Amino acid sequence: MKTQNHSFFIYCMLFLVISYVGVAQETSDRDVKMFQFSLVPPVSSNGPQNDQTINKISLNLLAGYAHGVEAVEVGGLYNFVKGNVNGAQISGFGNTVGGEVHGLQLAGFINTNKGYIEGAQVAGFINLTSEGTNGLQLGGFSNISKETNGFQVAGFNNHNKKTKGTQLAGFINTTGDLDGLQLSGFINVAREVKGVQFGIINVADSVESGVQFGLVNISKKNGFISPGFESDDTMPYRLVFRSGLEKFYALLSAGIRVDEYWSYGAGFGSRLYLSKRRTTFFNPELRFHNINKGKLKANKNNHLVKLNMNFGYQAFKHLYITTGPSINFYMSNQLDENGHPVIDLKDNPSWDHRSGRNAYQLWVGYSIGIGF
Repeated sequence: MKTQNHSFFIYCMLFLVISYVGVAQETSDRDVKMFQFSLVPPVSSNGPQNDQTINKISLNLLAGYAHGVEAVEVGGLYNFVKGNVNGAQISGFGNTVGGEVHGLQLAGFINTNKGYIEGAQVAGFINLTSEGTNGLQLGGFSNISKETNGFQVAGFNNHNKKTKGTQLAGFINTTGDLDGLQLSGFINVAREVKGVQFGIINVADSVESGVQFGLVNISKKNGFISPGFESDDTMPYRLVFRSGLEKFYALLSAGIRVDEYWSYGAGFGSRLYLSKRRTTFFNPELRFHNINKGKLKANKNNHLVKLNMNFGYQAFKHLYITTGPSINFYMSNQLDENGHPVIDLKDNPSWDHRSGRNAYQLWVGYSIGIGF
């Protein structure tokens, strides 16, 4: 019992010493203290004056509350600051700042900031900034900011109204005006793009400068979307979907040779106009096709790479025709007992080579198509 009383007396003395060390240096606006310690507000060395005090060094066992921080604040669970943070704010769960942050917010789960942040917000789950970010937002799940000048990196999504820099997300990026890069695992959405959108699906109101690089690309005001049908020396029936910008677009394709084989593929191309009236154009396309017979087999590789060098004519507003030569390179590891590809695309290729269980062939072909 005596030992417990002795420990309690020491704790009280330490608390009084901490309070004394933190005696205020009076300024015209707020008290500035070199150090404060708290268990939970208002159980702290600043007592009921927490919201009137700016701390240089703040240690919060569970949670803390202050008007401002000028160097470092560390909290076991949560830190609340009414005004600004200049320095580092670190907590096991979350940080909330009512003003601006110049430095670092680091939390195990969530950071929220009402004002502007210049520096970095790093959270295990989500970062929220009502104004802008000049620097880095790094969230395990999501980042939300009014505007970003720097980087947003999230496991799932990033969102803001304006981006000058980079948005990197595992699933989706959304922004207003983009001046930089959007890179996502699935979809990017922006209003005006000056830069690059890189995802499976890219959507913009307009692309003023730069490109969209994905499987499906939509630019509502100045984009190029065109379904089409074509035939060539390897596949008599093929559907093609082109999307993006005329100067650089993506394409998806699916084709069939009835009762023999079928294919799917992707690639990219460009329209280079040859006349002022924009009726004739050169239409190069690089494509990658996977050729299959029957059910798709993961360990059977039959790949066809095609470089189409077509010329086109825009006959009507929503109808054009293309035709021209193509260079074909075929690779197959599905061979018969004579060493020939089981799916034989060309009877007499210009170049035919074997290496182990792989066949390589090269030849010049043709294609003809219409688009809408």
